[in-house]
Amino acid sequence: MSRVFPRLMAALALVLALSGCAIGQDGPPSAPVMLLEDAPAPVRAGELVWRGTLHLRDANPDFGGLSSLRVSPDGTQFVAISDRGKRIAGRLSYDREGQLTGAGDYSVNLLLGTDGQPLPPFFNDTEGLALIGQWPGDGWAVSLERRHSILRYPPALAGSAAVLLEVPAGFADLPFNSGIETLLSLADGRLLAIAEGDAGQGRHRAWVGGPGTWAEFAYQALPPFLPVDAARLPGGGILVLERRVGLLGGWGSRIVHVDAATLSASLVPGGVMQGREIARLNPPMATENYEGIDTRPLPGGGVAVYLISDNNFKPIIQRTLLTMFEWGR
Repeated sequence: MSRVFPRLMAALALVLALSGCAIGQDGPPSAPVMLLEDAPAPVRAGELVWRGTLHLRDANPDFGGLSSLRVSPDGTQFVAISDRGKRIAGRLSYDREGQLTGAGDYSVNLLLGTDGQPLPPFFNDTEGLALIGQWPGDGWAVSLERRHSILRYPPALAGSAAVLLEVPAGFADLPFNSGIETLLSLADGRLLAIAEGDAGQGRHRAWVGGPGTWAEFAYQALPPFLPVDAARLPGGGILVLERRVGLLGGWGSRIVHVDAATLSASLVPGGVMQGREIARLNPPMATENYEGIDTRPLPGGGVAVYLISDNNFKPIIQRTLLTMFEWGR
């Protein structure tokens, strides 16, 4: 759940009202959005080449508030979780050039707690989503904010009771609304968890391991950006998505590459993980509250990078955007 400033939301609502513009959930399940108007092709954000942006829409009032994102290896399916304890899934389509052109066939399903009942209101803010193993995977791990915890689910994710995982004692010290936004299953099976809350000078508490094996380290972000999700890369390394919001600057994002050697060296007690920025999204680009990132290898080489945004269930003033980039290394 992003820490949205009420004054920012009020200002956005006023601007949209004065302009006569409304951004709603009505219409087709997806609509194309230009990342940058009147820009010569190819459109770039740092090292990334833009490959399409979609505004996702659905009449279901629980469609929205999306956080972490996981995309199938062939790029045809995606799974996300929401701030209301829901699993949101859908299908993606592309043109012959591999440009992202459509999304639809959405499903919205409840996530259940350890008692087999829906996660309770206010304590159902699911933020991090880790796929255990390779797609379709051996199950999922989900981090919750406010009641800082990690739940383990079977492959179906929705419809089954969760198992509560043992977590580090440090989880109890995390700020109420700034818990584990980033949850990722590494290639060796360990879980990587990074807190959104800043411990000072852009340092964020982080842990790697699992029940009985957790080790604490730190992730170094670039203030005022905060880490909100991460994705594995082929051959090692990860990408970390950082997000910021400001009354004047609006939404902004940066994507950080942590290579395999840096990742390995930093995942030790007391280690500090710091990556290299490969892209930054700021206005006048079509920015939003991006809170999810995932990757997949492309057949011709390079990596597809996907971002998904959290509209905070305010479809009049915020959009659920799904953006795809190509990163050729």
